[in-house]
Amino acid sequence: MRSTGLINAPLTTAAAALRHTRTAELGLRHVGVTGHAATRPDVLLTPGDELAFRARIARLPVSLTTRIVRADAGGLSSVLVAGPLPGLRHESVLADAGPRTLLTDAVHWEAPLGVAGRIANVVLIRRFVLRVLAARIAAVRRLAECWEGRQVVVGTAIVHNGRLLAQQRRYPAKDAGRWELPGGRVEPGETEQDAVARECKEELDVEVRPTGRVGTDVPLDNGMLLRTHTAELLDGEAEPKAVEHHDVRWVAADELSDLDWLPADRVLVPALRELLSAP
Repeated sequence: MRSTGLINAPLTTAAAALRHTRTAELGLRHVGVTGHAATRPDVLLTPGDELAFRARIARLPVSLTTRIVRADAGGLSSVLVAGPLPGLRHESVLADAGPRTLLTDAVHWEAPLGVAGRIANVVLIRRFVLRVLAARIAAVRRLAECWEGRQVVVGTAIVHNGRLLAQQRRYPAKDAGRWELPGGRVEPGETEQDAVARECKEELDVEVRPTGRVGTDVPLDNGMLLRTHTAELLDGEAEPKAVEHHDVRWVAADELSDLDWLPADRVLVPALRELLSAP
């Protein structure tokens, strides 16, 4: 069973709203579903995170737990790990629709209890699932559209010889020693690509060429929106310097999880690992 809806926000912003724990925890309450993160994830869900839900269907309490198996700019998928159904899979797929994003939300499940379960499936479960899907799309739409006007901060995933450049914070004290991608605010009159080039020159004393995007947007606690671009060094022999940071380092895909990333960058690690592992 599936439902679709248009969101007045770019795809990567809609993808962030889809991954946000607020969508799972608050977006379904008015249809009688309560949810919470069972594994204490970051603000944005990543593969391996689990969500626990409770609902009442025909006055019967139902509890289930799902695990995220995909969470990226193309959508989100989860599978059942505990609950009364023999099987359940939820898939959300995002597609560009001009300045808007098309969200297709679908649930596939197996009904329990033989003939009685099939009757309940037709009479009760299908109607309930349609309400849940409509509520999810509305929740994603509200969140994404409220983020659409936020100021953008760019991050930069510089890849060279199969490795990613990371930089270690020197300040403020609470963040000192942690790692992040280069970047900063997009200034008035700048494009995001211009900001990528300027920030890398200021922070690393190297010139880069933006080449694309990686991951979803990430909402920041300061009310801004982090948007990460990929880039390459204009001079392959150039050595990035820690101009404003404590240290810089080139990191391989299997080393990404070893670093103590800032929270906003940590949720990008699965996408960065995929970027580095691509042929």
